[in-house]
Amino acid sequence: MFLRNRHSLWLRLVMVLGAMALFVLGYQWGNRHQQGGDGPTRINGVLVRPVGAIPNFALRDALGQAFDQTHLASGWTLMAFGDLAQASGQRSVQRLVDAYNRVADQPQLRRSLQLVLVTTREAPSLARNFARLSPALHILGGDGEEIDRLQAALGLADDAAPTLFLFGPGGYLVALLPAQESGQAVAEDLKAVYADASTLLPEQP
Repeated sequence: MFLRNRHSLWLRLVMVLGAMALFVLGYQWGNRHQQGGDGPTRINGVLVRPVGAIPNFALRDALGQAFDQTHLASGWTLMAFGDLAQASGQRSVQRLVDAYNRVADQPQLRRSLQLVLVTTREAPSLARNFARLSPALHILGGDGEEIDRLQAALGLADDAAPTLFLFGPGGYLVALLPAQESGQAVAEDLKAVYADASTLLPEQP
């Protein structure tokens, strides 16, 4: 003989649906909490707060074309410094290109993103060769004192690890991405900053 179930079918159905709703709500809350929700932007690197523009500079790319502050103001820029004759400079280029390739799922960001390596030692032939790696890549060189001033404006010491500098529209320095960040981590930071650009950058005229 079977005992009659205390709960009717409809009551058990309500309990099951309620448990499922609690599970979904808990999952969504946990996901928002992990990603920071509507709070401040979180990246692997370091956000520069408040953002600021660096003094103007005048350098030239591998084809001899001028490159200055106005080029930074036109969109998003990842900038690195390095000697292309050394492994550290070549790794910086690799990180830049890797990050660029990893934002392919964000076509608007990718179209507005340029990559810049400022060479700390003149090597015109190497500069032209590396510039062919990507149409978004600019290998810049110029007067040594001009490069020193640019490094000083960014607080970069001569023996510093190869940090990447992220500039947003208007030429504002938005974030510092340390040397230990992989191309994947750099791409994640790019996407996070780009998504919150309206709160991180001054309103554009």
